[in-house]
Amino acid sequence: MTGGKWIPKSVAGFRLGTFVIVAGIFTILVLPFIAPHDPYQVQFLYRLKPPTLDFPLGTDAMGRCVFSRLLYGARLTTASAIIVVLVSSGFGTLLGSIAAMCGGLVDRILMRVCEGVSVFPTLAISMIIAGVLGLGLNAVIIALIAIHWTDYARVVRNAIIVERSRTYVLAAESLGARSFWIARKHIFPNITGPLLTLGAYSMSWVILSFAGLSFLGLGVEPGTPEWGLMIAESRNYLRDYPRLVLAPGLTIAAFVVAINFLGDMLGDRFRLNQINYLH
Repeated sequence: MTGGKWIPKSVAGFRLGTFVIVAGIFTILVLPFIAPHDPYQVQFLYRLKPPTLDFPLGTDAMGRCVFSRLLYGARLTTASAIIVVLVSSGFGTLLGSIAAMCGGLVDRILMRVCEGVSVFPTLAISMIIAGVLGLGLNAVIIALIAIHWTDYARVVRNAIIVERSRTYVLAAESLGARSFWIARKHIFPNITGPLLTLGAYSMSWVILSFAGLSFLGLGVEPGTPEWGLMIAESRNYLRDYPRLVLAPGLTIAAFVVAINFLGDMLGDRFRLNQINYLH
């Protein structure tokens, strides 16, 4: 970042990230019209068929269209990741705000709870929830939310504490402004940047975690078109049919890299705005 201008990496990240977001929304909305085949349809006569015009990425060991399953997996993964990020950010922002605004004993209790939850690995939480609710999409979403809200709580709490120490907030408090008005007018607009940046990065974390849990058998039900499960179902055919693993694997990698570029863009953009504001 030089001369108060947006650096080229951020421009590239913005374009790539925007393309992925638009493509994801487009895929979710018009998916049934794009997929050439039913992703659940088993056709043993067409098992392990190489790529053709009818099957652009070939078929898997059960004769299902790999391309159609990738498209449906994009809808499932994208929608699930958005739900996890929205719920986690909302719950974490609420608790982080309460901790920062109240301070004292309330702050210490909430932060200790946050630290206690964050020490548990996602896999352990998922196994507990799967044991209670059973395998399925709902269990995966709940498991990811249960562990991920702590990141937002810590970020929001720290950001609010920093903002409350600034001169304009202290001036508003000295003039008798209420805490709710100060938070709504001054604090929350200024912490939107870190929240959006964290949300972009956490999307990639959710996608990887979602695929990892499904690969380990703790995610969606067998047969569901999901990228991690597609890799798990095809790992025995890796030597003879590597395309079955490469297709979902490269798709996951492309999504994660693009979303991380978007996170870099957001971080650079908000840092630039802050520098321009201070000068």
